[in-house]
Amino acid sequence: MHDEDAPRAHARPEEIPKIGFNPALSSSADTALRNATGAHAAGRLTEAEVGYHRVLRARADDPQALYGLGLLSFHAGAIAKGIDYVTRCVISVPAHGRAWITLGSMHIAAGDTAAAMTAFWRATDVAPDLSDGWYNAGICLKEQGDFVEAAAHLRRSLECPAPYPQAYDALGSLLYQQGLTEEASETYATWATREPENPKARHMAAAAAVASAQGLSPQGVPDRASDAYVQAHFDAAAARFDSNLQRLGYRAPELVASALARMSAAATTLDAVLDAGCGTGLCGPLIRSMCGSLAGVDLAPQMLAVARSRDCYDELVAAELSAFMRSRNQSFDAIISADTLVYFGALDEPLSAARGALRGAGILIFTVEALTDPALGDYRLELSGRFAHSEAYLRRVLGSCGFRVDSLSPEKLREERAAGVIGHLVVARAT
Repeated sequence: MHDEDAPRAHARPEEIPKIGFNPALSSSADTALRNATGAHAAGRLTEAEVGYHRVLRARADDPQALYGLGLLSFHAGAIAKGIDYVTRCVISVPAHGRAWITLGSMHIAAGDTAAAMTAFWRATDVAPDLSDGWYNAGICLKEQGDFVEAAAHLRRSLECPAPYPQAYDALGSLLYQQGLTEEASETYATWATREPENPKARHMAAAAAVASAQGLSPQGVPDRASDAYVQAHFDAAAARFDSNLQRLGYRAPELVASALARMSAAATTLDAVLDAGCGTGLCGPLIRSMCGSLAGVDLAPQMLAVARSRDCYDELVAAELSAFMRSRNQSFDAIISADTLVYFGALDEPLSAARGALRGAGILIFTVEALTDPALGDYRLELSGRFAHSEAYLRRVLGSCGFRVDSLSPEKLREERAAGVIGHLVVARAT
């Protein structure tokens, strides 16, 4: 699931279109407009606002001044005022495709999806070569549950002269959700060809290569998701992460917390607990009462910002989790990890790091997705972008890293593709 899919907002100040000039009009207004747009692009916002209003006193319907004031108002938190200015802009220049897209994104921020869709469709009518107009309409259709039309709009976005990069990701995800794995694989492969340095494109193309290999192991598939992919993916997802997972009936935090409660009842003490790959801190409120102190580590700073707002962690650190655990030798009585190890194929490194970070007969609890076909090996990178692991591999690698398995049970982790994603809930102790 690609949780960061969302209509993308208005142009940045430096992208303000230079439209609507009339050489016959006052040169002083033209000068004021040039100065205002220059100030806006340079971040001198008060100066820009004063300049735009000076232009409107001379030319009440100047579209660029209206557009600039719309952006300034929106970024200042005055969403309704921003919508009013940009609406006046498109009334002045109905063929202003960029302004229609911006207006749609502002309506999304205001919670008015119907008005947003109208604006995005107007953008596709007047500026059919603007890829993000089709993209934004497609994402709205997806949110409304019209997956067929959403996919059609996303495909159309990718046919534009300058395809909107996020459209590859959104289309691939949507096709995967619909079970159209062949087209999803082709979409990801094309994306990686167009953006070979994009870590997410590379990761999803590797997943596509596995899917296309029909059970074989193609060359070049990584043993884990790269740090660059994980950070980019989850920083982009942070704002909508919790709501998206709630919609999917996500159960991993509750499963991990319940397992920790069972183990802690028999434990002498849990003075220090680590939430490894804590994300937005969904586990935090569930386990806070069991811990003397609670630390969290995650690669994505935007996810950590959400976790910090829950006010239940004593320490939150932005770091790669294996490196962090190796830096905290014998520091924790328990380590939990809800669906973080799905971004690792080979588990030797994170599990050995966890063993070193635990003291005594410390507790390790985590969830991963289940690879149920033994013919597919120990683990496999799925087209979701996550790894699945076999039970036999989990038992073997835990033993080799210094753990005794207390329980390893099948559990439904979430809903996806109209079916439950089955995983393993693992509870182990250091030996």
